Amino acid sequence: MPNLPVASALWVPQPTFEIGAGAWILAGGTHHSAFSYDITEEYWEDFAEILGIEYVRINKNTNTFDFKQTLRNNEVYFMLNKSLK
Repeated sequence: MPNLPVASALWVPQPTFEIGAGAWILAGGTHHSAFSYDITEEYWEDFAEILGIEYVRINKNTNTFDFKQTLRNNEVYFMLNKSLK
């Protein structure tokens, strides 16, 4: 693999593979992802706020029920925010 011309990253899904992968898929999968070993969560959150885009965090405290509710809340927020502009 090291000689293939593709990007790769290695991380351990948190809190478990099932919850981490499920949350990632619920959030939109690959075209909505950001991953870095060098940039903090706070940086990504600030960056998303500056751009006016959604930010959700998948970490060791993620659970599917709360994550789905966060996505629902964000959908309402961005819909209302868009209509106010």
